Amino acid sequence: MHSSLNSLDLTWTWMPATAALFALVVAFLIRRARLRVSPRLEASAPPQTVAELIPDSRYVKVSGANLHYVQAGEGDDIVLLHGIGASVYIWRFVFPILQTRHRVTAFDFAGFGKSSKEPKHGYGLDAQADSIAKALTALGIDKATLVGSSMGGAIALWMATRWPERFHHVIGLGPHTDSSRVPGLSQHFAAAAPLFRHTVNKRSIKLILGFILTNKNLITDEVVERYLEPFRDRGESLRAFVAATAVLSDRRLPRGLADLKARALIIWGESDTLVSRASMKKLRKILPQATYLDHPSGGHHIMEDEPVYVAKRIEMFLAGQDVSDSPR
Repeated sequence: MHSSLNSLDLTWTWMPATAALFALVVAFLIRRARLRVSPRLEASAPPQTVAELIPDSRYVKVSGANLHYVQAGEGDDIVLLHGIGASVYIWRFVFPILQTRHRVTAFDFAGFGKSSKEPKHGYGLDAQADSIAKALTALGIDKATLVGSSMGGAIALWMATRWPERFHHVIGLGPHTDSSRVPGLSQHFAAAAPLFRHTVNKRSIKLILGFILTNKNLITDEVVERYLEPFRDRGESLRAFVAATAVLSDRRLPRGLADLKARALIIWGESDTLVSRASMKKLRKILPQATYLDHPSGGHHIMEDEPVYVAKRIEMFLAGQDVSDSPR
């Protein structure tokens, strides 16, 4: 989904349309919510001693964007890619587990987290994929395993399809690859989004976390604040957020992934309120060769809900072990 930000005048004529867009997003979340509890396969929390271990911030400049990343560990490279509206913070539980055996690098996409949020930067599928690929080259990482959540899962699968010689393994965690579920023109409201920056606050962040996390114990004041922190600006983050919906609505997805040569693992939580079972069925038809795991209680951010489970399955998959231990 390659799309650049359009230069739209911030006039009152855009305000009703933008307000309607946000109303649709909220309505979609409410409609998709499924209030059910299933038994967990494994302990949902990692050891407390590593719960908040995220390395110091670093930056690399590529394609006009200053990308924020964190890196630690030694061994084969694993690259972590977050979803829309998120940041490297979502990997706080999985990161320290994986870094014991691998060199792990987690990026903030352009427009998110601590990365730059220039209006002229492209936030579509190709632009984000190119930026990460160039950043990896700049960091001397020629080959790596890609692990992506939601939007990051779609970008990871796209990257592995485009550059099979670099990415032999790819793992999607609730990858958002069903473009039919997002309006194709949504990104064109990006220029007007800053007018509504005050709608992103502790209350709305807490509401969103309630939909993407099934482990409600994770929704603390500190976590809400960490999710909200990147949006404490003059609307640049919200503008980038809306522009990045170009990834989710890219009509090349999921069919454009049919040529994927990499070994692929897809982990989906049955309590995922954003990526539906129907969307997963579409992806299975496009990528029948991939390995699929359906976790009975994980939500959209399964790396936060079930970090030990996710990290263990990643390790097993990379070791060539059978990970098919949960029902479809």
